[in-house]
Amino acid sequence: MENKDRKSFGAKSSGRKFDRKPSDRNPGDRMPSDRKPSDHRPGERRDGGARPARGGVDRRGVRDIKDENRRVRKFAEPSIPEEITGKELEKREAFALQSLALENAEMVAKHLVALNMFLESDPERAYWHGQSAVFRAGRVAIVREKAGIAAVHFKKFDVAIKELRAAQRIAGSPSVIPYLAQCELALGDPRKTLEIAGSVDPKRLTVEQRVELRIAAAGARSALKQFDAAVVTLTCPELTLGDANWSTRLRTAYRDALLQAGRNSEADSFMAKYPQSFNVSEI
Repeated sequence: MENKDRKSFGAKSSGRKFDRKPSDRNPGDRMPSDRKPSDHRPGERRDGGARPARGGVDRRGVRDIKDENRRVRKFAEPSIPEEITGKELEKREAFALQSLALENAEMVAKHLVALNMFLESDPERAYWHGQSAVFRAGRVAIVREKAGIAAVHFKKFDVAIKELRAAQRIAGSPSVIPYLAQCELALGDPRKTLEIAGSVDPKRLTVEQRVELRIAAAGARSALKQFDAAVVTLTCPELTLGDANWSTRLRTAYRDALLQAGRNSEADSFMAKYPQSFNVSEI
């Protein structure tokens, strides 16, 4: 009798185990498919607030610091004139620095302002300001572009082409094309210069960039012994503008093209018309 009762009890216990409804399962028994996906965004607390950065420091700032610590500066950072605050930077360029930590952005802005200040008068100093800006903000397209332009002026064409191509990869802007054309010419490939010059619609360039492209293309024509074509390339309304940074270089390139084409009297007349662009001894 006892054995029979034990068998009955065992049968009933077994039956309860397998007949249990899904709703009766313990929470730990749930399958992964039964669980509701979380509605919380990554980096968000369950109360709806954003998770603070570790240590209370902005993560972009931490990244900038790590990037600087990871690299070793191989040159002395040039001094910045006291009158430069960084606020002189054009709005478009200043906006591009917003991804940087505040303190780093301020230093990069100062270096870019100094670069612009010394670009014509002291190309070497402008070059080192450009390299300092790249050291601090190498992922920003405008920084790489400005550093490349400074390298062109300092005739560091191997460095310039690296910086300019990096800027083009980051932003895809046509603004670097005139300077890439100059680099190809300086590195001995005038046909590549003309190919680059013909690849962009001049309407997409600023006045300064169009002038730089003309200078490069005219230099390529002269290198290919196409001297009259070089004169035609440089014949433009911008020759009459005397207050721009590039005016002297444009007029000098035009004068040289006339001389190479054997048009000496025209060159003399042109120099006499714009004596402020040439040394007195040259006239």
